[in-house]
Amino acid sequence: MKHLRDDEYCLFVNGGEGSDLWALLADWSDSADEEEWKEHVPRFSRLIRRWQRLGFIKVFRSDAWPAHLTGEEVTGRALDELLADSASWEYRDPVRWTCVASGDRDIQELREGMRAPDE
Repeated sequence: MKHLRDDEYCLFVNGGEGSDLWALLADWSDSADEEEWKEHVPRFSRLIRRWQRLGFIKVFRSDAWPAHLTGEEVTGRALDELLADSASWEYRDPVRWTCVASGDRDIQELREGMRAPDE
């Protein structure tokens, strides 16, 4: 059975929930230690970029919560800049929300991701 310590499964679950970027890191690390979260940003930045291009995940930014329902989708260069900005991944009282959400393609189509449970 998959669990949140599998990076792809963690992104899949958080995308289905429209989670903030910091929440993705908290779930993955199973920790409230924001310093620990920082080491996982590169892993999830790469995975988000790849899945966004394939249509399995979307990233939204908004002045109101929930961002995936009220905001604008972030793509291309703007997405690269957002993911590279360490402030995008921090937990704080938000004035803007940034979240991952499920994309337009069904996760069952994903052939390059979701490793077998025994890997």
